[in-house]
Amino acid sequence: MHITCEFRTLFLISVCVLFLFPAWTIAADSTPDSLLTEKQILKIYYSAPDSALHLLNEAEARHLPDMPLFRIDILRGMVYESQGMYALKAQYMQRALQYDSVQKVPSRKLQVLVRLATTLDRLNKYGEGISVTTEALALARQLKLKVAESELLFTLGRMHRGMKNLSEGYNYMLRSVKLLEETNDVREMARLSTSYGDLSSFYDEDGQNEEAIRISKLRTALIQRMSGMSGPPPGYIDQQYGYLYSKLAYYYQKAGRPQEATETYNRFRSTQFARQPMGVNEIVPYLLLSGQYEKALECNNQWKQLFASRDSVGYDYLVLLDRYARIYRGLKKPVLADAYQLRATVLTDSIYSREKQSQAQEFAVIYQTKEKDMQLQEKGAKLTRQRIYFAAACLVAILFALLLWEKQTNLRKTRQRNRIAARQIDELLVQREELRRAYAGKEKANKETPGLVDDNIKNREDKETDNLEDEEAEFIVSRKRQEDLNEEDRHRFISMENALLTDQLFLSPKLNRDDLMRLSGLSKNRLSTFIQEYAGTNVSGYINRLRVEYSISLLRQLDAYSIDAIAPLAGFNSRSAYYTAFSRVFGMTPMQYRETLKEEEEV
Repeated sequence: MHITCEFRTLFLISVCVLFLFPAWTIAADSTPDSLLTEKQILKIYYSAPDSALHLLNEAEARHLPDMPLFRIDILRGMVYESQGMYALKAQYMQRALQYDSVQKVPSRKLQVLVRLATTLDRLNKYGEGISVTTEALALARQLKLKVAESELLFTLGRMHRGMKNLSEGYNYMLRSVKLLEETNDVREMARLSTSYGDLSSFYDEDGQNEEAIRISKLRTALIQRMSGMSGPPPGYIDQQYGYLYSKLAYYYQKAGRPQEATETYNRFRSTQFARQPMGVNEIVPYLLLSGQYEKALECNNQWKQLFASRDSVGYDYLVLLDRYARIYRGLKKPVLADAYQLRATVLTDSIYSREKQSQAQEFAVIYQTKEKDMQLQEKGAKLTRQRIYFAAACLVAILFALLLWEKQTNLRKTRQRNRIAARQIDELLVQREELRRAYAGKEKANKETPGLVDDNIKNREDKETDNLEDEEAEFIVSRKRQEDLNEEDRHRFISMENALLTDQLFLSPKLNRDDLMRLSGLSKNRLSTFIQEYAGTNVSGYINRLRVEYSISLLRQLDAYSIDAIAPLAGFNSRSAYYTAFSRVFGMTPMQYRETLKEEEEV
């Protein structure tokens, strides 16, 4: 009767689906095609990533000709990159490579390979990254694209450096810059300037300070050449000088050349970049190294203002806090320094926790537009779609009914199996309880007449060995002794288990291996083998089995308690842990067992 009612309820749900499905579909399809464009995605993907992902999903569902699938995957990768989700970006770049429209167009394939290579480098997947970069490098040479070739060579260098192959890494990076050193193309020169900056930073990090200065001087000459050209956009040359001088002043100071460092710092201050938030941030390392803590504090305060409207749970903010700690330590204010260091530690934990969340963000923003002209144009199309959806819904309803029937059949079989399993569980627990009592009685008898038992064993051994040869008698005695040792271990196990059950020690969340060692009198190494031999599982599995067996009585006695309430009473710290242990021991869930109890009461 219960199953029939449930079936009827599910059938009514399917009927509702049948009539409401067209309305749902139309409502979900309210985003106009004018928003489903690459231009719109690029406009919002950084500031509103969830909305961008929603639009991309809509575009994919509608199979718009202006938004091919490979392009949608590339854009998704850009969205996830803006959120720091590089693993997802790599996944979508790899998926984009599977399309023929990418594989058969070399320039398009190169674009995807370059994006994938830089992402794998960011993820420290160097083996896979080198393979992808090598393939992209061959393609760039085939297409004679020097900028792409230079960028890929530098990426190879970073990967080898990441694998601690410094010589090989710098070899690739130097080949990368050499490829563009003689160019007069502004775009290629801009790429070269960036490579010089990165290369000098790597040299500095690896303790090659003079090389960092040498590369910075090459960058100076390059920027001077670019300043006489008409190609660079407004402010670009000033920005390049700003980045260059902030790094070079730091390198000079680190090399013990304070006069040159001061001169370079003054050049930095003469740029417009020095008065911008990013420039203020770039010069702080030099100020800290040269002991100019007051100026460093002023710069750090200006940089901090950028975080008023930005996410303050990130690595940039962590750098900010660390600099505050160093500044106040330099200013002999240890209390403030320690406070900022503590905040940095807490933020590090927060960043780690957030990065552990590998799930994509839910789509939260729905675009709704009501343009009369578009509604009139699509009215006929929507009517056609509605008819198609209705026919599809009818088919879905039929399939749903069939699935419900199959579910009803499977449910009946499952309940029958559960009833059989529940009876077997009850019988098993009764048998184990009788066995424990038997062993307890036997142990009690042995304690009451230990001398008599020992004499009987000795007399039996003497009689068995009187008429045997010495060698055979020795074997018989050895075997009997081994049996006695095994029996002793069994008694030891039963004694330990009785102690656990009698005082309900197994219910304590703090129960651990050390407690079992104390109860059994065994060493740590022997305990694992001992538990495996007599309980058939490991230590945690054994403790969980005792808890699960105890929970059976709770399920029977406390029928008004929920499963969530039973779990802590049985010694589990969560519902999920209880479910997992129960299923592992008995092959069914606590709820399924409780349902069999209710069915027995109904019968």
